[in-house]
Parts: sequence; structure tokens; C-alpha cells
Amino acid sequence: MDVSIIIPCFNHASTLERAVASALRQSGVTEVLVVDDVSSDESVGVAQNLATSDDRVQISSLEINSGPGAARNRGVAQAVGSFISFLDADDELMGDFIGAALQLFQQNPELIVAKCEMEFFDPVKGYILPVDDPRHPSAILSSSCGMVMRRNHFLKMGGFPEDLVFRGPSGGEDVAFMQAVMAHFQPIARIEQPGYRVWSRYGSHVDRFLASTRLADGGTFEFMATLKLEPDIDRVAEATLQYLKVVAIRVAASSSINII
Repeated sequence: MDVSIIIPCFNHASTLERAVASALRQSGVTEVLVVDDVSSDESVGVAQNLATSDDRVQISSLEINSGPGAARNRGVAQAVGSFISFLDADDELMGDFIGAALQLFQQNPELIVAKCEMEFFDPVKGYILPVDDPRHPSAILSSSCGMVMRRNHFLKMGGFPEDLVFRGPSGGEDVAFMQAVMAHFQPIARIEQPGYRVWSRYGSHVDRFLASTRLADGGTFEFMATLKLEPDIDRVAEATLQYLKVVAIRVAASSSINII
């Protein structure tokens, strides 16, 4: 079993080495593909140095800045592994998450997706989003990271949405992608041990998620009214529904086709 880890990178020269090193420590990883999204810092130079040190590190560059969804799609298109996993350039993998996932695939040949527990760390605030926070599972299931997936099924989906609306302040390409995964590729195997560390910071997706939600009665959470004021929230919702419809058509059309 061979795994390609795709790392979209935009101006993460200071953290890219940590991310790549954590990927190279994983079992079964035959390729770490850094996809540069037209960085203006030294990201490409850092990636080139890493590639010189380990021939498993490959570099791809987008022609125009296109966002993480497009970078991940490019990476999968160029990947050689039969399994894929996504790692953000400012995060890191923990333990041997990939090895644990591959064991599950060996035990169950019908399995398509495996996802691990994640921990969230802010260098200023410390550990955030503990497991007993009702927002914790939502944060995990809305992220495409901390996951190993069969590459051919990703191709059946058509990858991440690349609509420009997902590059607005509300983001959302990860959420749309994971909704499609959960709709079509159940059951998703769960690895209980933390295998992915999210390094949060001010203004990051996790930070904004926490800022826009609050704990409610009954062990639940709710979005605060300020979120509804974001100008693109309705357009993101509409684009997500359209994407889910397109994925459903693609998956149904490819159900009898073996994509290599």
C-alpha cells in the first residue's frame, strides 16, 4: 500500500519543513507532494531543499494563485499513490497515523476512508477545542485533513470545489468536500488516537470557527448571529448545494467504471 501526502502551500516557508518532516515519518508514504500556490515568501526554496534531502519530496507549482482546493486537486492529479492524504503546510502529523490507517484498509478491503482524532493547538492560547467541547467533532468532520482516502474514489468525486466563492471570508471548500465524502463513502473508519495536530492562530479557520460559535444548553453549540452578516454566506451555501449535486452525478456515473 502506497500513500501520497499532498501539502498545499501558500506563504508557509516558516512551517513547511515541520509539516514535511512529520509526513516523511509516516509508514507507507512513498511521496510527499508540495503544491505551491504562488507563494511570495521562500516556500519554494524550502521545498526544493527538502526535495534534495529526500527524493520522496516532490514539488508542483500552480500558475496562478488558486486556493487550497485547487492546490489539492493538482496534487492528487499528479500523485502516484493508490491512497492520498492531505496535510496543511502549517500543521503536522502525529505518531504513525498513516500506518494505523493502512492497517484498517488491510483488514477491510471495502473501506474507502479512514479519519483520525485531531488535536488543536494555539501557540498563544495553548490547547483549544478539547474532546469534551461539542464543537470538537464538528471541527474534525469539516476538515479534509487527518484522513486517508483511496485515490480512485477521490477522482470519482471530481475533487474539491474550485468555485471562487469558496475563497471568500466564509471559505467552505473543506466543508463541502467532507459533506460529499460522508454522503457517498460510508462507513468512515475512525482512529481514536490523535494523528493530526492543527496549529491554530489568530484569523485561522479554527480561530474564526470558535469566534463565530458559542456553547449552548444541552451540550450543543450554536452559530452567533454575526455569522449571518457575512456577505458571502448565502452564496457559499448555494455553491455547496450545487457541488454536492455534481458529485452525486459523478459518483453514480462512475459506479460501474474502474478508475485507475
